Amino acid sequence: MDQRRAEPELITDPGPVTLYGEFTLISNRKVRCAVKLTERDLVVQRLTSAPVGRSKAVVLSLKDCVGCRAYRGDDNKADRASYFAAYFYPLKRRWMYSGVSRQRVEQCFRLSALQDPRANLEEAEKWARAVRERSAQQQALRDGVSLHSLPRPCRMLLLVNPQSGKGQALTLFKNHIQRLLSEAGVSLTLITTERQDHAREHVKEADLSQWDAIVIMSGDGLLYEVVNGLLERSDCEEAIQTPLGILPSGSGNALAASVHYYSGAPPVTNEELLLSCGFLLCQGQVSRMDLVSVHLSSGPRLFSFLSLAWGFVADVDVESEKY
Repeated sequence: MDQRRAEPELITDPGPVTLYGEFTLISNRKVRCAVKLTERDLVVQRLTSAPVGRSKAVVLSLKDCVGCRAYRGDDNKADRASYFAAYFYPLKRRWMYSGVSRQRVEQCFRLSALQDPRANLEEAEKWARAVRERSAQQQALRDGVSLHSLPRPCRMLLLVNPQSGKGQALTLFKNHIQRLLSEAGVSLTLITTERQDHAREHVKEADLSQWDAIVIMSGDGLLYEVVNGLLERSDCEEAIQTPLGILPSGSGNALAASVHYYSGAPPVTNEELLLSCGFLLCQGQVSRMDLVSVHLSSGPRLFSFLSLAWGFVADVDVESEKY
């Protein structure tokens, strides 16, 4: 079963309603739905002639929503309708006996009740804004997570190492992350690293005020470069306060797996881990992380996270980069 097309679970108790409207589905204009926004959910119920109690509502939890947007249709200029689309990534099973993982669900509605196209767009924007605001209020903060989060919409610098892991980082970005960040309203500056220490040199000299966060898509090594580049700046104490994010696409993804575990999400691997980390990134919560400071006898001071290796283990790690 292709779970990407699966519907969320059917629930019959949506709770108190704060917004209500009747719209058609963009996928089938003959299907009319009652749409309700509550404090915690977006509730969709098809309007049918079924007896009361038989038509169940589909309830999408706003804690799984990454974004919502309103727009006018551009395929037919005579069409006065406007639309709003909400994007959810609930935990679902791909098949009966599999574990749960984040699966994309999109709900898109057509608004055409009013004669004035601008009024329809204003109504769609009201719904999109309300869904975004309600979604932002659903974030559950864990111990150690600061009470502030990244602004919405958010500006991110994304550093991608195209050679990391199996050399598929850019493909993974286009297939799994690009659309997700767009749906979340993230303004993205994408830089593909071209050599060792490219990321380190870039963050050491860049104007960090352009971005709200720096995200790396690679293994643990690229984040190591970024951390040390930030701490080599003249304004290092301020620069290191920049929120850092990680999207796993390397041969070693220990930090991404640790962050994922810390979030309380169920265990996943490979592309499912990548998508789940992307979802966490869109949530925008910030937590502190400890660093290790190492002074070498030769003079340099290095900063590390996760682990420190010396001797044989370090040699194996360095040599493995050749294969």
